[in-house]
Amino acid sequence: SKIEPLLLTPEEAAQTLRTSRAYLYELKSRGDIFLSKIGASLRFRRSDLEKFIEKKAKHTERILKQQEFVA
Repeated sequence: SKIEPLLLTPEEAAQTLRTSRAYLYELKSRGDIFLSKIGASLRFRRSDLEKFIEKKAKHTERILKQQEFVA
């Protein structure tokens, strides 16, 4: 079985989130995801990306439930 890397390059992280590198760096600047620097290399932890997606999904669910009560 293939081992998934714990750290992703900015390109890999953007592909994982299916977004651009520019938006990835915007998320980092807002504090939505975190960056690790190893030597001169910038890396994103896969677990941080997964937590970000889970947080966004829960936020979206709350909004949709609030809209159900309004409708």
